[in-house]
Amino acid sequence: MSKPVTRSIEIAAPVPRVMEVISDLENTERWANEAKSAKVTEHDAQGRPSKIDVTLGAIGFTTTSTYAVSYGDASVTLTFVAGKLIDESTIAYTIHDQGDGRSRVDMSSTMEVNVPVPRWGLHRAMGSSAEKNLASIKKDAERG
Repeated sequence: MSKPVTRSIEIAAPVPRVMEVISDLENTERWANEAKSAKVTEHDAQGRPSKIDVTLGAIGFTTTSTYAVSYGDASVTLTFVAGKLIDESTIAYTIHDQGDGRSRVDMSSTMEVNVPVPRWGLHRAMGSSAEKNLASIKKDAERG
């Protein structure tokens, strides 16, 4: 597995609001700019999405992949379980209370693909995607 791409952003919203935005997994425009669509296929005992099918499009490829979703008190992790162009992928969002109703979101992403893409190109695309995703989360969370 390649070295993780990590990015962080400060958000003028409390942790529960940020968790709400990140956990809204069917509204991909809110949090996943490379996702063209997402469909929740399973829910956990609390009614949160626990498995999603996501159609992704980036660096000239489009594929549908299945991710398992797990939750912590202030975290959401998506782990790849099935798909054609991806071998392994984990996307983790961890939210930290900064006080005064502010949060910091740390995003970490790893991915291995089975198509001929230079490592630097994949790393660059993942970094760009992470920055866009965090900016979208910030915009939506701060809108309330």
